[in-house]
Amino acid sequence: MKTKTAKRHSKGKAAKEPSKEKILSAAKKVFSRHPYGSATMRMIAGEARIDHPLIIYYFRSKAVLFETVLNELIKQYKQALPGWFLGIREMALVDGVSAYLDRALVFHFEHPELLRIILLNMTRSVKRGGMVPGYQLIQDIFHMWADGFGRSPRFNIGPEQMLSFFRCISLVMMNLIGAREYHAEIQGMDPKSGEYLSWVKKQIMFIVVPVLISFQLGE
Repeated sequence: MKTKTAKRHSKGKAAKEPSKEKILSAAKKVFSRHPYGSATMRMIAGEARIDHPLIIYYFRSKAVLFETVLNELIKQYKQALPGWFLGIREMALVDGVSAYLDRALVFHFEHPELLRIILLNMTRSVKRGGMVPGYQLIQDIFHMWADGFGRSPRFNIGPEQMLSFFRCISLVMMNLIGAREYHAEIQGMDPKSGEYLSWVKKQIMFIVVPVLISFQLGE
């Protein structure tokens, strides 16, 4: 039978035990700074300020942890995505694209981890050991993105063309946000500033608007 002192010690120890959320938060930071192959569980333990074995207790392996992080980020993305398209169909083309980008870019500036992780791991080929765990989930994003605009009767374009178009646009956004420190430095801007966000929007609008105009019915 435990004494009162032992019980208090046990409760204190339990209260200090890191939660899954703490580990996931640290893992998001580490995986968004290092490619999957270079990131280690010890890095994550150091970021979370916990003992390395505790990560294994919650997540059996680095692969499981990485896939869990990716699923969490994609879930967050899916929850935000519908709001980016609200009211766009009723707007003029340029206004609709502008409104969409305002919403999407603000989200990605506040939550850059997903784009960073994708960018860091894009070059991992099958010949070098296969795709990173859960990487196929990212393909869902391209389909969701294209589907949002593709439902609009404004564009005279097939689903495969729409998917290809938004795949290209997503790669531009992924690069300008996922590697924003690099691009902002070239432009002499703060990568987290409104100035850089506006610059990114301007670059994407320059590419998107002329192409979408050509897709309009009757053109």
